[in-house]
Amino acid sequence: MDISDPDGFHVMTLIKKLELEYGHLIRFRMVSTVPSCVGGCQEEVRLLTMIKAMELQGKRHAMRFLRHLHINDAFTKDASNDADLWEIARSYAGYGLDIDELAADMQSNQLLSALAVDHQILKDWEIESLPAMTFVTRDEALKIEGVYPYDVYQAVMSELLGYVPNRQTGWNVEKVLRHYDASTITELAFILELDKPVIERELKKLSLQQRCRPVPGCSGQAWATQK
Repeated sequence: MDISDPDGFHVMTLIKKLELEYGHLIRFRMVSTVPSCVGGCQEEVRLLTMIKAMELQGKRHAMRFLRHLHINDAFTKDASNDADLWEIARSYAGYGLDIDELAADMQSNQLLSALAVDHQILKDWEIESLPAMTFVTRDEALKIEGVYPYDVYQAVMSELLGYVPNRQTGWNVEKVLRHYDASTITELAFILELDKPVIERELKKLSLQQRCRPVPGCSGQAWATQK
């Protein structure tokens, strides 16, 4: 995923649905990059550095951070400055993120090695456009550049596995919110294959029951579990 391209973040919604329905069969690894940065994009480089430093403490920290940026439209609101990024990072201390270690890792050789590994992955796979998704089994691999309808990815998995994999069903609005901390109405509609008005009614009902709440600053478009 190209973190300098706001449209690229839409692939995260697709990945959410794949994780929920097929996470019992497949594992995901996100590779974030700024492929075309030659200068004049210090904010994107700083963001990439923070993401990779978070990954050194565990991929879950980086994914939570990326989901936050996606849900809050950080790029479209030009909110990815240094102070804002650190404020977001500090809010994850309760999830186990060590802020002092994060600051140290951002200056470490280990971080440079992690960035080099991701660059080599893009080179080895001959990735020419982003976002891109690769499906890898023990015997085969298939690369898909761009974003396609959901059933295309289902067909790819079936082809590589040699059978139609079972989907984990039974998801509803509350279960998805609890799984990912927060989601937008658009994401919930896509993941659950429901119309937005249906999602909105369910969110209002859960809100009245104090089981979810709107995410501040998102104009009612993103919702989170009630803490």
